[in-house]
Amino acid sequence: MNSVWRRTTIAIFRNSLVKLDIRAKPLHSALYNLNIQNAKKPMALCPVNISYITFRNKSKKQKDLDSDDEQDVYEDDASLSRDSKVLKFNTTSLRTDVILKSALGVSRNKIEQVFYESKIRVNGKKIMKKSSPIKLGSEIDVIKSISPHNPDHLYVSRVEVLNIVAKEENIAITVRRFKNLLIENYEVDPYKASSNEDSNE
Repeated sequence: MNSVWRRTTIAIFRNSLVKLDIRAKPLHSALYNLNIQNAKKPMALCPVNISYITFRNKSKKQKDLDSDDEQDVYEDDASLSRDSKVLKFNTTSLRTDVILKSALGVSRNKIEQVFYESKIRVNGKKIMKKSSPIKLGSEIDVIKSISPHNPDHLYVSRVEVLNIVAKEENIAITVRRFKNLLIENYEVDPYKASSNEDSNE
């Protein structure tokens, strides 16, 4: 058993010396000293060690530079910043009721009730479906009441769609929200208070 062990260790030691000897010398002298006859075939005399460094970002979210620049422009307007707030949120659809729910922070039941009272306008027009799609630049108004000082004006909650970015799993939407805005009554299809509202006022 010992003799087998000695033979293998001597052979391994001898091979490692030859490899060390080859690594220390240039290729031409190594081929000449080892008496290699057929030097035309390429030989791998030493392994090539490749080292690499991986970089990881701390955040997995990627920033969209274009949308950030546009948001800065909207926030710089001093006249709008007092009355409004710019919001960003993610949603899975562009339905009117879903956008209003997220932007105004109210329940879907409340949005449904307001819809059946015909108090939702998109770009000044009544919508026939809660699920009507919203486009970039749309203005969604939820009518609160008629102004007590001037019956030609309305108090509304307005949501303006500033940016829509489609992502893999959802849609990122940037809106400007006015919680309480005084506007003139609509020229096309003006809002008329129902009999229930007249009795409440």
